[in-house]
Amino acid sequence: MSVTLDLDDDPIPGLLPDGRPDPEYAARLGLVAAEPLRRSLAFALDLVIWLALLLPAILGSIPLWSRLSPFVGSLGWLLDHPALPASLIAVLISQGLILVYGLVQLILHGKRGVTVGKATFGLRSVNVERFTAPGLWRVVLRVLVLQVAQWILPLAGPAVLFSSSFWDAEGRGRSWLDRVGHTWVLDVRRGLNPLDAKTLRHARRAFDSPSSGDRGALPSLATGASFSAAMFEPGARSSSGVVSAPSSGELADAGWSPPPLRSAAVAPSSSPQPAPVIVFDDGSRVRVEGLLLLGRSPQARPGEEGASALALSDESMRISKTHAVVGADEGGLWVADRGSTNGTYATTPGGARRRLVAEERTYLSGGTSIEIGGREFVVGTPTKGDG
Repeated sequence: MSVTLDLDDDPIPGLLPDGRPDPEYAARLGLVAAEPLRRSLAFALDLVIWLALLLPAILGSIPLWSRLSPFVGSLGWLLDHPALPASLIAVLISQGLILVYGLVQLILHGKRGVTVGKATFGLRSVNVERFTAPGLWRVVLRVLVLQVAQWILPLAGPAVLFSSSFWDAEGRGRSWLDRVGHTWVLDVRRGLNPLDAKTLRHARRAFDSPSSGDRGALPSLATGASFSAAMFEPGARSSSGVVSAPSSGELADAGWSPPPLRSAAVAPSSSPQPAPVIVFDDGSRVRVEGLLLLGRSPQARPGEEGASALALSDESMRISKTHAVVGADEGGLWVADRGSTNGTYATTPGGARRRLVAEERTYLSGGTSIEIGGREFVVGTPTKGDG
């Protein structure tokens, strides 16, 4: 019987001409390799749980240890031991728990890219080429190789397999076991989680989209005028898809000056500037007046009693209780991450994506998209309906 590990024959983006995954492409998407220390801690936690499940068998067999000695008694003495039934029950319970634990770990690792340890320390295993879940059979093969190494060279074999990540030629910390399983372990607390299909789709779209500087020049649309094509270069795009007009500075650079105005008495405008507005991915518009706290159930810090709180629903469940804060000052509209678990990301109109530094204000320019968990917002244009 043959087993096919990879069934998807669609073209895979991010591969080098020789078919190997391109580390630079992965870095541009925002993927971050897991540090050896975090990987070791995750493995240690999985091992501690396994030992804890083994404990009933160890404790239950203690009364039998003297009878198991080759120098004491015979098999008949062991079978006649009064503690034998209880010891056997303890061993069976322990082995049953270990079996269930092992199966759950295999399924979670193959289908979701996590174990208990990896989930605790914010790590994910992914297919190194497609950035999808590793696949159950790949994980099973990985475990079998580890077991064979343990059988041939107890302790030393697994130690060599795990430590091989330190001399990975690609510099991504992949061990020989990772290569057997065709996997790569990522830190999703500091980087993008590719198992979130929506997030990966946005990252790939931003990578593939050409920057505005690559667009071809448009011909002049004026009749009998000496306008240049540069005057019609699209400016920042709003969430409604409207292309903004060129600024007066851009028109002057293009060699055009406006016609003289008719004389008229113009009174200086004294109306206050409207509060900035952010537009979410579902079309909802929120006016930013003072501090605006965003999250699952945002709470103000001491000194922020006047801040507004906006609770956001997120099907991906990646939004923290208080995920980020948005505000406006003389420098413009800004956003700051509040030390969220999954981070806050900014994507410029040119497609550059980065994770914001926690507790540090980032001022937003037109067209910049902010991603918090599974939700996004952009800077909108204030309208009368935002009051």
